[in-house]
Amino acid sequence: MKKHLFLSVFVIMSILFIAACSDDERVNPEDTLEAYIRAWENFAFAEMLTVMNGESMDVLENQEWTLEERMEKVYGDLGVDNIQVSYEPRDFEEEEIDLDEVEELVYPVQVTMPTIAGELDYDTEIKLVKVLETDENDNETEKWLVQWLPNHVFAGMEKATDRIRISTEQPVRGEIYDRNGEGLAINGQIYDIWMVPEVMEDVDAYAEAFAELFDMDVEAVQEIVNQYPDNPDWRAPAFQVPVNDPRVQELANLPRGTGWESMEGREYPYGIELAHLVGHIGPITAEELEKHEGKGYNAQSTIGKRGLELEYEDLLRGEAGVSVTILDEEGNTRHVVLKTEPVHGEDIHLTIDARLQAQLSATLGSDAGTGVVMNPMTGEVLALVSQPSFDSNIRYLGIRDSRADNFEDTSILYDRRFQNSYSPGSVFKPFTAAIGLEEGTLDPNESLSINGRQWQPDSSWGSYQITRVNEHISSVDLETGMKYSDNIYFAQQALAIGDSTFEAWAEKLGFGSPIPFSFPMYASTIANEGLNSDILLGDTGYGQGEVLMNPLHLTALYTMFVNDGTVVQPVLFSDEEMGEAWLENIVSPETAGTVLDSLVPVVEDTNGTAYRTDPGHNRSIAGKTGTAELKKSQQAEDGEQLGWYVALDYENKDILVTMMIENVEGRGGSGYVVNKVNEFLSRAQ
Repeated sequence: MKKHLFLSVFVIMSILFIAACSDDERVNPEDTLEAYIRAWENFAFAEMLTVMNGESMDVLENQEWTLEERMEKVYGDLGVDNIQVSYEPRDFEEEEIDLDEVEELVYPVQVTMPTIAGELDYDTEIKLVKVLETDENDNETEKWLVQWLPNHVFAGMEKATDRIRISTEQPVRGEIYDRNGEGLAINGQIYDIWMVPEVMEDVDAYAEAFAELFDMDVEAVQEIVNQYPDNPDWRAPAFQVPVNDPRVQELANLPRGTGWESMEGREYPYGIELAHLVGHIGPITAEELEKHEGKGYNAQSTIGKRGLELEYEDLLRGEAGVSVTILDEEGNTRHVVLKTEPVHGEDIHLTIDARLQAQLSATLGSDAGTGVVMNPMTGEVLALVSQPSFDSNIRYLGIRDSRADNFEDTSILYDRRFQNSYSPGSVFKPFTAAIGLEEGTLDPNESLSINGRQWQPDSSWGSYQITRVNEHISSVDLETGMKYSDNIYFAQQALAIGDSTFEAWAEKLGFGSPIPFSFPMYASTIANEGLNSDILLGDTGYGQGEVLMNPLHLTALYTMFVNDGTVVQPVLFSDEEMGEAWLENIVSPETAGTVLDSLVPVVEDTNGTAYRTDPGHNRSIAGKTGTAELKKSQQAEDGEQLGWYVALDYENKDILVTMMIENVEGRGGSGYVVNKVNEFLSRAQ
């Protein structure tokens, strides 16, 4: 079979036929066939007309559409972007065919095209008809032209008036569950609310009562009521609300005119607590419809808008079933050409514990911040919280969110903080310690003599000095430096390591690379353009400078201290491998143990920055506090502070918590976060 493949650029030859002056110059009918097929394959439908005979042109000119419009519409609706037409060339001499005696030739052809309902292969024929044209000098020219058939547009069409009906059967969307089978995004029920003006005794009184209940403008309610001024007995659709919206129960107390009933819809049982991770669906936009052309969406479809609903749209949605039917002029079915059954979406099961997620969210309360809870041995992410939050149910249904009234800039509700990167402050210090131990530049038993509150190595630093909090400590070893969170100690360790070595270790620890996780996270970075000065290197040693860390990355790196130096792979889906290494043996077991030992006094020693007489829980916690100062200059007295605390149960090794809260200045800095994490751990017992 001779194949004609789709060409990205195609130009029809301007001269398709030549006059037949002798046997050697006789027109080959297959030149016409080739021209017709090339035009068809290359979607140059107008060019197909140039090689059709008069009978075909008469048929097509009597239609309400042009051939070009018809074929573009059909192929566009069916998602056809490639057409292949093949035929068997003929040897006229071998077949003893005298073209002088033959008036028509029929070529069987096979047509292949991909469609939204699957690949279509069908057989048809192209008839070539000989015509003689006479010029002004009475010279006859022989041509071969195509006798057009309706199935040259699409399989199964028998008449030019036939139509194609494409119908879709939407798949059932997959659901999202937590580790215990709790529904996080499920196919449930919503309430549909409508208004009937005809039964209202007083439209103005009704509008005022409804507006007050749903915190709306009276004018907006009146617009809903008056949607069909000529048909006051019609239902005027208002909006949908979640089934757990308490205002639905109060609708019965409104003046007459409101109706509501349950209907199928998406439910988010943890709509506020898991909004940033699970996200929501919503009505498809024109832009989204165009972007997903050929995937079975229509103007009434819903699509993932945020979170997992967006990231895993293809998996959750499944595939629509499609039927392609040929109808006659009266709308009767001629043929069902193609039919595929819908493939329902797949369910997603997360490692998230909805109970812990809700408890962590409640602990953060009205604070702006983020929290990560992980099992440090298996890598299972048990909670990912970002506050403040929106309600997935409300965003899905597109109704007004009263939370927006509390903020001048409502975008704060949609900032997914666990995805971002932040200055880590002193929670970075264990990594500096680990690097120094591995490089042999840090002796955990060596005490450095540090005097005063500020320090610089020499006058080359100008007026810049590194500042610490506890200036009364003059002899500082690793445990003391960690317990008191001594910036000068860790700055000196970073300088001893050196810039190139520190940068190499940062790369080994995953800085500057995508975090291998089933939900996109921004990468952590060690410096904007490298550690190009001793001041920047020193500041980096205690988590300031230009260091930015993603909270999940930070949390994962702490797992090395209870995994003999291996960083465990963080996982979000329950079908992923648990306990796999992300960074295997990144440090030695001895280094990991030494750093862990230095983190225990931070919490258990009375002088530790995370020590509390009564933490409210009975866990054995090793941890590290950190306060990242976001000042414009060292001389600035005031600046925003990010409070951090990482807490790890070093005996049970079953929970690792990282929490960051914004704007902790004047509220105890990282100490405020310590109290919050202790509160969470007491709830999670």
